[in-house]
Amino acid sequence: MVEILAKIKQTLEENGVENVYSAYDAVPVQDKGKFFAVLGFGGYEAQNPIQTKTKIYMPVKCDLTLTVYAPMNTTQEELYGYYHYNFAKTIDSICGLCSRLKSLDVSPDSKLNKLTLKAVVKLNCMKTITL
Repeated sequence: MVEILAKIKQTLEENGVENVYSAYDAVPVQDKGKFFAVLGFGGYEAQNPIQTKTKIYMPVKCDLTLTVYAPMNTTQEELYGYYHYNFAKTIDSICGLCSRLKSLDVSPDSKLNKLTLKAVVKLNCMKTITL
């Protein structure tokens, strides 16, 4: 799972998306920027591996949780646009990763004084292990 998160984060950064963090990092919220995103995982399901003489292929299904944090004065339209332009297209373009949007929710986070957009994306991918 950590490898998948790292690949998604790297691809987002290569496409110019800034302030993308793993759910497992220790960066304080005040240091993350006005707009920032946190990547994490929900359900994870490894399926039966397929083995050849040189490799093992492991089909994996999981839920990527992507939460975008924005200032409270951001409109929902701006937040949806930011998500679509910066995240949805990039995640869909990652080679070897099949995805579909499972849910999308916008809500205020009163503790952080931020507006949040939480997307859950169903991912299907193949992990390859070379023998």
